[in-house]
Amino acid sequence: MSLLQNLSYKEYHTALGFSKEKCEVIADLAGLKISFNDTKKPGEVLLKTLDRRGYSAEQYKNFLVAASQVKTIVTYYRPESKVAILIANDRYQHLSKLATPSIDCDSLAANLKNLGFIVVTIKNTHSRELKEILSKVFQEIPDDSYCFIFYAGHGGGLCNLTCLLGIECPTEDIGTDHCITDNFILSESAKCKPQLCVLILDVCRLNLDRVTNPKLFASVPDTVDYTTHSNLLLAYSTQSSHAAYEVLQIECSTTIDDNVTYELKTGDSARIVPGSSQYVNALCTRLGDDLDVSSLLDKVHGDVENSIRKQKPLKIQSGVAKRSLYDPVKGDVATILTKMKEVTEGYENCVVY
Repeated sequence: MSLLQNLSYKEYHTALGFSKEKCEVIADLAGLKISFNDTKKPGEVLLKTLDRRGYSAEQYKNFLVAASQVKTIVTYYRPESKVAILIANDRYQHLSKLATPSIDCDSLAANLKNLGFIVVTIKNTHSRELKEILSKVFQEIPDDSYCFIFYAGHGGGLCNLTCLLGIECPTEDIGTDHCITDNFILSESAKCKPQLCVLILDVCRLNLDRVTNPKLFASVPDTVDYTTHSNLLLAYSTQSSHAAYEVLQIECSTTIDDNVTYELKTGDSARIVPGSSQYVNALCTRLGDDLDVSSLLDKVHGDVENSIRKQKPLKIQSGVAKRSLYDPVKGDVATILTKMKEVTEGYENCVVY
């Protein structure tokens, strides 16, 4: 009896629901070259081809077992390039110093590099310098690319904006020259017309004081507008008017809980476990999941909500097309990387690799 005659109706019906990717894996295991691009029922094509080639039901079931052990990566799109811009401010001149932003950016950089991203890290810059670097980098990103932008450092809420504070920021009387806004980053990124833009801000969003920062509030009518291209995912590590937490885990020690305050001592910074902020710890853990970006962030946010310090992230999405950080690029990565290095040369706190 043939393969099709030996399969139960349930087994046959299950096969009809196979994805194209799973069918391609099984066909490869069987040594068959089958195109599933022009059919809405790849499972049916697979079974009929296996049946015509004389494969038995037992062989087919063995292929299913072997295929279940093969990790398939779904490709949703092939962008021109993938560029990650990772910004960390922790060595503040007037505000309290932070422990984790630079370490978190390094952890993210390693993960994203493994996913095929060109990585740009920018650490401990004045706001004016950061704006210059961002403008130059975005100019070199080809249209139809993926942009992954991450910022960790001090921040604050300004009406409906989030301000990212430069290392020179004073404790009061903050002006527009001491910070950049999320709108500025979105406006600059839109110039390269990205196929996907992911902007993640791991900052406190407590409202800045209007009385002690009158110049900043007076500048609100002049803030930058922005437009979105294709697919935008904007994620905040915490909701408006709330704090984000650095939950430190020191080697040879225990994780800090709600009732314990830890003061960094000399030498401790070298012993902080990478991915120490609640948000980045969850993000780095999930980057290995084969999910579209929107679903990935949903998982990350669920993990953060269940972290040690209660924190509710926020995701804003524009565009519904599925895109994955795993998607392979089609452009000339080497040329783009060279241009990135050329335009950022001379900025000591900026590294491209």
